[in-house]
Amino acid sequence: MKNYFLLTAFGKDRPGIVAGVSRVLVDLKGNIEDASMTRLGGEFTMMLVTSLPSGMTVAKLDKALRPLQKKLGLEVTPKNIPAAAARQTKSDAPKFLISVYGADRSGIVHAITDALAKRKVSVTDLQTKVIGSSTKPVYVMLLEVDVPASVDLDDLRSELDRLHQDLKVEISLQDIEAIAL
Repeated sequence: MKNYFLLTAFGKDRPGIVAGVSRVLVDLKGNIEDASMTRLGGEFTMMLVTSLPSGMTVAKLDKALRPLQKKLGLEVTPKNIPAAAARQTKSDAPKFLISVYGADRSGIVHAITDALAKRKVSVTDLQTKVIGSSTKPVYVMLLEVDVPASVDLDDLRSELDRLHQDLKVEISLQDIEAIAL
C-alpha cells in the first residue's frame, strides 16, 4: 500500500531544483504522480503529488528533504493526502480555454475567476504574464476551465463580454478538443 503526499517547494530559481527533489523521491522509492512546476519572477515553484511506500510519514519525508532545502535554499512542505485525492480522475466536464489580453491593472484575475466561481466553473490551470515593452506592457492570462453541463454557455459568454467591457481587456472562450495520447 502506498502513501500519497502533496509536496510544495519554492526558492530562488537555479539549475538543479527539479533534479534534487526528484532524486530524493527516487531514493525513497517514490513516484511523481502529478506535477506543476514553473518559474515566477526570479523564483521557482513546484507542486507535486507523489506516492511513496507504506510507512512513509510527513516527518520522514521532511527529514529526507532537509539537506536539499539547505543546499538549494528551498522552502519545502510535504502534506499527507488520501489516495482518492491523489488519484482523482479528470473531470468529464467540457474543457475550455479562456484567454485575456489587455492593459495590466489590479483586479483582472479576481473579476474573471469570481464570475466563473459563481457559475460553478472550475479553474484547472491559470497562468499570467506581462509581455511587451516597459512602456507598453500587455497583461496576458490563460485559464483552462471545466464547465459543468448545467452551465448555460450563452450566459457565460455574455458575462465574459460584460467583463470585456468593464475591464477593457480582450477575452475569448474556446473549446479544447480532447487529444488521445
